[in-house]
Amino acid sequence: MTYPGPPAGFPPEPPAAPTEPRTLRLGDLLVGFGALVVFGFSFAPFIEYGERAAFLFGVLDVPLWFNAWSLQTFMVPLTTFVILAALLSIAAAAVRFGLRRDPELVGFRLRQLEVGLALFAFVVLLGMVASDKHAIVGARRIADADPTFGAEEVAVNTGWGAVLMLLGAMVVLAGALLNHFGVGPVIPVAATAPAAAGQWPAGPGQPDYRQQAPGGPPGSQPPPPGGQPLMPPAAPPPPGGQPPPPSGGQPPAPPPPPGSGQR
Repeated sequence: MTYPGPPAGFPPEPPAAPTEPRTLRLGDLLVGFGALVVFGFSFAPFIEYGERAAFLFGVLDVPLWFNAWSLQTFMVPLTTFVILAALLSIAAAAVRFGLRRDPELVGFRLRQLEVGLALFAFVVLLGMVASDKHAIVGARRIADADPTFGAEEVAVNTGWGAVLMLLGAMVVLAGALLNHFGVGPVIPVAATAPAAAGQWPAGPGQPDYRQQAPGGPPGSQPPPPGGQPLMPPAAPPPPGGQPPPPSGGQPPAPPPPPGSGQR
């Protein structure tokens, strides 16, 4: 049994505003994981001297490897821009997750900016890993001119940290492309449930009409302790003093006219 709706004077119940579920895409997970790999391994050896150069410079107490943050190399600030691009990719994914939409920034969607950041980090790292590195600029030409000069003695190799940063940038780029094209599974995380239909707030001094009998629709409140739900106030008697007919019975017979009683 469901009790009647709100009494007169109560505002109608506003329709429940639709809410989009908070979702997490596979691309967001890849972007976050890959960007953390780029940032974490930026402190690992990015470049390091070869064996012969390490022996030569080790005698001089010179560091044999440098990370992506080292100011002693020509890599900074280019490697710093790569790390910043990876962190901004995480920020873009977090903003979309928090707002539940893809906002626009300087005329671009966040997913488009995310692709640009990931592509920049990947291309720069790929070029730095694939490049031929020497501690002395023009070492090959010096070796061609002077056979006694060994270019490999001043060669610099790619460190394992740079390789892992490149792999992390590849993961970021893959996740950004999945987000851009809307490909991949979507994981629902949380959603704000709208207010249940048929509920009105009780005003000062008014009974709570949200109470319903057991078995009511979902979202209804249980009856108070004692087992009986709150009943609406009884209707006032109609003019004339006649009480309303009892529930389920016949109306009472009118009183006999004066003087018609039995003698």
